[in-house]
Amino acid sequence: MSRTWTTPGGSDDEEARDLGLASALDFLDPASRDPGFWMRFQARVLQGAGPELARRRLMADLTVGDVLTGWARALVPTAMLAAAVAALILIRMAPAAPPATLEDLLTAGIETLTIPEALDESAAAASVAFAAERF
Repeated sequence: MSRTWTTPGGSDDEEARDLGLASALDFLDPASRDPGFWMRFQARVLQGAGPELARRRLMADLTVGDVLTGWARALVPTAMLAAAVAALILIRMAPAAPPATLEDLLTAGIETLTIPEALDESAAAASVAFAAERF
């Protein structure tokens, strides 16, 4: 607490500083000019919050199934519409080239032999021993 907030009597103890601060800040309290301010303020806040508090009371009784059912009312038609639009887009787009296989994608740009090709050549030349067969 600041030591500059003292009562006019000049006392420098804690209580005197607190009283001085309270009297200096008294003009910020709306109840100093209007004694019933805080009671009216509380009533006004509770009246404004009444609908939200009632909604929350009703929400306390909802189960997970109720919430999912509420979401499904909006979510299922939206998902069906998105699926229909995606289907129309896919139907209208003709594939320019046949889809690539996984092996084509993995071996693209590799100049060496793939495993099946290497096995075919090595089987013809000699027997193949895998690392798991050597102990």
